[in-house]
Amino acid sequence: MTDEPPQGFQMSGRRAFLEIAIVLGLIAIVVVVLLALVKAGAGVLANYVPTSFDRTLGDQAGRAVEATSSPCTDPGPQKYVESVAAPLVRSLGDKRWDFRFIVVENDEINAFALPGGFVTVNMGLLSNAESGEEVAAVLAHELQHVVCRHGTRRMLRQLGTSVAFAALFGSPDVAVPASVVRDFLSNAYDRSEESEADARGLTLLSQAGADPSGMATFFARLEKTSLTPPAIISTHPDPGDRAEKAMQAAKGAKPTLTLPSPKGLRCK
Repeated sequence: MTDEPPQGFQMSGRRAFLEIAIVLGLIAIVVVVLLALVKAGAGVLANYVPTSFDRTLGDQAGRAVEATSSPCTDPGPQKYVESVAAPLVRSLGDKRWDFRFIVVENDEINAFALPGGFVTVNMGLLSNAESGEEVAAVLAHELQHVVCRHGTRRMLRQLGTSVAFAALFGSPDVAVPASVVRDFLSNAYDRSEESEADARGLTLLSQAGADPSGMATFFARLEKTSLTPPAIISTHPDPGDRAEKAMQAAKGAKPTLTLPSPKGLRCK
């Protein structure tokens, strides 16, 4: 007499394990497929969602930014950014967007754009830029994120189809969960979106009459002088490659615009 379980019991145990493994595998496949479909669907859906949806998302995310940031008390930096951005916005010729700019008291060298045209510029960016052309290069990049609706595509992926359908069928108010806003503000665009914003930003600089080489000098200098890459570099494609592309774009450009320097600006 032995203590071994009957053969039928062993077979049953192996079969149960195999069935569980198959079910888990199928669930994993479904999740991967759904995520791929959501990402692809968000890109397609964004083409049919009205731009008022972008403004609704941007307004809510913008309030979160204002609630957690310290806007410059001196109006000088914001007026400066608006003056540098003005010829870029005019050259876009896109009346769908109501661009708004805010400068916040943050030493991180960064700027970011929310859907609908809400652009935040850190004082650290202005303090480290050597010329108005360098500031314009960053702003042109951020404006193109808005025009290409990169942020809207990201939020559609995060919010899911229910919010997208509500916006599509005319819901006057779309509630954005705080977690989605937090994730949006803390995560970078993907590299394809960053590369597109770079390329279109360089074109916009030339159209506005600004010197595209400002993008090259700014990012090349930051890459060489910082052991820890600033957020504006670390979240983008290879800075050396993007600087080279900017220099190539600048070769055929004929700047007609002289932009004011950010030197001497203070938040308070």
